[in-house]
Amino acid sequence: MEIKFIKRENIDKLKWDSCVHYAGNGNVYGYTWFLDNACEQWDGLVEGDYESVFPLVWNTKLLGNKQLYQPILCQQLGIYSVHMRSPARLRNFINAIPSDIKFINIDLNEENNVKLDDSFQLTPRSNFLLNLNRPFEEIQKGYSKSLNKSLKKASKFDFISSGNYKPETIVDLFVQTQKEIGNEVDNHTRHALHRIMYNAMHRGRGSILANTDMDGNILAATFLIYSHKRIIYFLAASTKEGKRRCAMHYLLDNFFYANAGRPLTFDFEGSSLPGIATFFKAFGAAESKYYNLYKNNLPFWVKWVKKDKKNLFVF
Repeated sequence: MEIKFIKRENIDKLKWDSCVHYAGNGNVYGYTWFLDNACEQWDGLVEGDYESVFPLVWNTKLLGNKQLYQPILCQQLGIYSVHMRSPARLRNFINAIPSDIKFINIDLNEENNVKLDDSFQLTPRSNFLLNLNRPFEEIQKGYSKSLNKSLKKASKFDFISSGNYKPETIVDLFVQTQKEIGNEVDNHTRHALHRIMYNAMHRGRGSILANTDMDGNILAATFLIYSHKRIIYFLAASTKEGKRRCAMHYLLDNFFYANAGRPLTFDFEGSSLPGIATFFKAFGAAESKYYNLYKNNLPFWVKWVKKDKKNLFVF
């Protein structure tokens, strides 16, 4: 197995994207256009003639030491391959990471078969997936009692559904609602969201859904990305009034009704926050595990506190 390290500027975009597209474990985060807009610097490991690829997102923010990190807008990366994602293939790719990278803290995708030596720390993370390829009545049977109560409450209000908004409007709403709960969204993330959303829409992969009140004020909104038979709950925001009216519950329920029976999976993108995970599970979403890969070979005088990514959604 020949694995080459290739700088971003030398990567064959067509071949790389073809690998991600046809890989049995492909997802939208692995495309060059997504990586280019989600992070500042990345290179890649490539097997053969782009039969398998592994993005390496890096910076030198640890006192000049090079690190691999997980971009906040990419839930899962790791190996994408048209071959079997075996433990041996994963080990070979991990061993091919350049030796000048002293710190690794990345999330592998769900189908990266993980069996590594003790020098790596593996931590399971939770994603939540809802199968839409069944009658809506069957989907609805999976709803929790609390969700049905919220939907009953929402039915007492009048909503207007619309998708006719620019990405800036949804990002501004997201930034505002995050600030209200004490989370600051930095300018890099804000602009990256703009770029990703516009690129997804340009490629026919993204759409905006929103519920407003009768005066046109947005109560809840989400940006969805479509890729590899999945619909990704990429960004979402609810105002205080939207939460009071359970507007996001109502929006998703209507979306599932409209898309029931289609060969699609709704990908909630997971969360480490119990309250948000409970919201996802209320719709009957099944838990799916993927792994965080961590290794610290930094000099002893460099101190580092591992931090989880922020969760870019509220309900």
